Amino acid sequence: MATIKDVARLAGVSVSTISKYLNGGNVLEENAEAIRKAIAELDYRVNPFARSLKTQRSRSIGVLLPDITAPFFGNVLTALDKILRENGYHSLISCYSSNHGLERDNLSFLLSTGIDGLIYAPEDLSVEEFYELTANRKIPVVQLDRTLQGLAADAVLVNNADASYAAVCRLIDKGHRRVAIISGPKSVFSAKERQIGYLRALSDRGILYDDQLVISDQNEFATGYRGFDTLMKLDDKPTAVFTTNHNITMGFLTAAREQGLRIPEDVDIFGFDCVDICSMMRPPLPVVHQPEMEIGSLAATYLIQRLEGYTGEPRVTKLKCKHNI
Repeated sequence: MATIKDVARLAGVSVSTISKYLNGGNVLEENAEAIRKAIAELDYRVNPFARSLKTQRSRSIGVLLPDITAPFFGNVLTALDKILRENGYHSLISCYSSNHGLERDNLSFLLSTGIDGLIYAPEDLSVEEFYELTANRKIPVVQLDRTLQGLAADAVLVNNADASYAAVCRLIDKGHRRVAIISGPKSVFSAKERQIGYLRALSDRGILYDDQLVISDQNEFATGYRGFDTLMKLDDKPTAVFTTNHNITMGFLTAAREQGLRIPEDVDIFGFDCVDICSMMRPPLPVVHQPEMEIGSLAATYLIQRLEGYTGEPRVTKLKCKHNI
């Protein structure tokens, strides 16, 4: 395996010049060109662990998410990873599958690897637990999609309540008076905000609240699938349903199709995310579209700014959602 001395010998420069180049310092262009050629010819690879010991920086960013299989988080991850790589950082990704114990353990693991910063979509962890785990690792944090109450850190969110309000109003304005909601747990910031938007729409449109039409559980396929069965067994069934998550939407649609119900003729639905699939349905299914790529890019940008010395007050940015149709 080639060493930095081998690169210096082939490039005809000193080891200190090689080191300066590798760490982003200014070197003469002719030397830089010679170094690039030597690195390519020798297939030289920088040892990240050795570099981190010397610089006290690992150039790695921890990314802790609840579900990387969901299209929303997959797209967000793609965008933030691109920005990080363009700025010389690498993502260390961990998924906690909406499991409190795993969320805590995975956060602890990421911190133990020496990450320079953290992009985090919190769920069940308390702010006290977070500060306990990070007591010896003072690193910048950017919250993603949801916030940990009491955590003073940058956050990139969407206008969940307003987006949900607009979706439910569209269903009511089509003539529906029995509008149900199937959402994630109230303990999750984004799910709670979407429920607030639903309730506000009912109130503003003069629709009486019925707790039989409100289902709150995990953001899973099974929640939508079982939710369909629960709602359709009611004596006074809903004529429309607002589903607040991709997995929930897919579960509800699957159950409806299995029972031979037509959408929107037999039961109308307004979903959240899953834009590509829902837009290709015939007829297309209306859904709330979150700006996933912008969310990921902005979260990475905020973190890099902190790493480069920005010390301003925590920024909380709420991006606007759109409807696909």
